[in-house]
Parts: sequence; C-alpha cells; structure tokens
Amino acid sequence: MLFYLVILVSSVFLGSNLLAISLPVGQISIYRIFSLLIIPIIIITILKNRRAFKINTNSTATFMVGVFIFWWLWALCSVLWAMSIGSWLQTMVLLTIGVSSVIGIFLWTKDYFQWRILIKAVWVMLTFLSLWGLFEVLTNTYLLADVGKLDKYSTFATQPWTRMPITFFANQNDYATMLLAAFPVNLILLNTTRNNLKRLLTLFCMILATLLIYQSGSRMSLLMAMAFFVIYFALKIRWNIKRNWIKKITVIVLALLVLAIAFVPPVQDTIMKYIYILPRPYLSGDTARINMLRNGLTYFGRTFGLGVGAGNIEIWMQTFGTLPTRNVFNIHNWWFEILVGYGVFVFIAYVVGYGLMIYRLFNLRKVVTKNQRKVMNAIITFLIIFIGASITSANNMLIEWHWIFFGLIIAYIGIMEKQVNKEKRGLDK
Repeated sequence: MLFYLVILVSSVFLGSNLLAISLPVGQISIYRIFSLLIIPIIIITILKNRRAFKINTNSTATFMVGVFIFWWLWALCSVLWAMSIGSWLQTMVLLTIGVSSVIGIFLWTKDYFQWRILIKAVWVMLTFLSLWGLFEVLTNTYLLADVGKLDKYSTFATQPWTRMPITFFANQNDYATMLLAAFPVNLILLNTTRNNLKRLLTLFCMILATLLIYQSGSRMSLLMAMAFFVIYFALKIRWNIKRNWIKKITVIVLALLVLAIAFVPPVQDTIMKYIYILPRPYLSGDTARINMLRNGLTYFGRTFGLGVGAGNIEIWMQTFGTLPTRNVFNIHNWWFEILVGYGVFVFIAYVVGYGLMIYRLFNLRKVVTKNQRKVMNAIITFLIIFIGASITSANNMLIEWHWIFFGLIIAYIGIMEKQVNKEKRGLDK
C-alpha cells in the first residue's frame, strides 16, 4: 500500500482547486477520493484476513488514533442537536476524509523506511508550493488567486516587496501556516542524509520558506517560525539549570511584563483590544477575533458543554452573535473550533492526546540514536509551535494537509514505539 499512500500524501498538497471536479456536493479531488476509499479497503482487508493489522493497544499512537475516531463518532451524533443539517453534513464529509487519512497512514506505514519515503513525497510537494509562491512574488503572476482581494491597496505592480504568496490557498495566512511544516520536513532530511548537496538544498528550502512567511504578512506564522528555530536549538542543548536560577528568571520575566503593561503604550493598546468589550467607533480585526471567542464561550455554555454540533459555529455566530465580529462568523481558532463545535469531551480527549504525543516523543528521544533524536526534536518543535500557528487559519477543517501531517507524526510515534519495545525485548533475553 506504499504507492497508495504516496499518492494520498502527495495529492493533498494540490488542494481542491487543482485536478479536481466540481460537483453539487463540493470539490472531488484525487486526495479526497483516495482518502474516502481507505475505510472500505481496510474493511475488505480485515474480512479476508482478521490478522491483517497488528495494533498495539498500549501505545500513544494508537490512543491518538482512538481520539480521532471518538471525535468522528461524537460529530456524527451531534446531528441530533445541530441547527444546520447542511453545515453538519459538509463538515462530516471533511472530518471523515481527515480521519480516514490518519487511520490509513497509521495502519499502512509499516516501518521507518516507508515513513521516510512519505516524508520525501511531502518534501517534494512543499518545495513545489514554495517555488510557486516565489514565482508569484517575483513575477506578480497569480494563477488561481483573486488579486483584487489580495492586493487591497493596488501596490503589487509598482511595489514588488508588497506582493504576497498564496498559490491555491484561500488566503495568505493558510499558505504561511503550511510553510511551517517545511521546517521539520527539511530538518528531518537534513539530519538523515550524508549527501552535502542534498543538505544544502534543504537549508535553501528552509530559508525560502522563512522569506515567504515573512512576505505573506502573517504575524503569527512569522512568530512561530522564529519560535521553531529557538525551540529546536534549545532541544539540542543539555540544560543543567538550578531551580534557584529558574525562579530568578521567572521573577525577572514577570517584572518586565508588569512594567511593559504599566508604561509601554503599544502594549497597553494591544491588551485593551482583547479586554475591551463595550461598543467602539472602530472595531479592529484583533478585537473582532476576540469577540468571536467570547461569543463561542457563551454558545459552549448554552449547550451545557456538548458543543453546537459539527460545522454549526458559523450559524450560531450569525444567529446569536452577542458581540460584533465585523460580519465574520468563522471562529478563527482551531482550539475553540473543537471546544465550541464538539464540546468538552472531544476537546479534553484531543488536548490530552496532543500532550501525550509530545510527552512520548520526549521519552523516546532518550533511548534512540542521535539521528532519530534529531528527527524527534523537529517533530516535537512542530507540535509545540502548531499550538499557536493553528489559530492563524480561519478553518483548519478545510486545511486538509494538516490531517496528513498529523497522520505521519502518529505513524512515526507508532514505528518508534515498536522499535524501542523490540530492542527492550531483545535485551531482556
């Protein structure tokens, strides 16, 4: 099934605009077809051979797959209280596609060799999209984007440095978020190859991704890009800091934060955007986003923590919007999208599973080879910065590449768990 997975993984980076067919129910792309076929193939395989898949129940990877399955089942049941059945159905299709991809990659990626082939496929597609974005910036030629919407101030023609890369994405923020995935992928290949030319190529790709993120104007993605390298290099250092120093550093940071809030006007203005809820003559984009979160929390309370139902946040925002949001109704926050849409049980399961993946990788990196430790450092760093990066996109349910990427992370954890357990059994003998 390796060839099948290569097509699945590669095609997701073509989006739903390239090589896709428009139908009344939505866009049918190569990725979506291959993803929807995964479950029937798995069922047929199990019917033919009940031992086709050996699943380790005592595994963080298995637990995370279980979280996704629980999420899907809860979303399915949420039709009972969803206001808009049409929105529920559309989101269920997207969730089914995403969860199917995770399950397929988890079950069919047998070993590290296969996993690395899939990572190379991801690298090819990310590099293709990076070069496409560079082409847009250099030539001011946009094949799929609405330039009128993107070039708000009509400066692209005369001021090249204001051009934004976007490729086939709905907006430049979604494109910038995807480019963050280029950092761990390139670092994985950089640290697992001895070919100097390939190593230089991966370095070039990371520099290009950084420049394109900057050019996109996505503040959070740029901040997370900088955080990525800080965290990654911090993980490479063996820290031996005494508790007294940690206390002193904490006190100093808190003191500086209090002083900034008390005496720095730009910091005060930023905070006011987030805490001021009374009507204002001008509603900034940041304040509108915070109002969406506040509205979402009220919906969460009104549904007694069960969530408004799959895909129903927007209809609730339109119908029960207590605070103004500049006529934007998508909640613009992945974590609140899960909490408000699917309720407290799914949210807790997802957060626990997410934290366990990071915790498990930290534990595994203590007992693996130096190169594998570098791979784990790259994945850990991405998981940490994705916490912030995921709030940049308007709707992560539509950002299909992230399901594939998390499927690869889960598959890697499963492979490493098997490898470490096998080595332990060998030592015990």
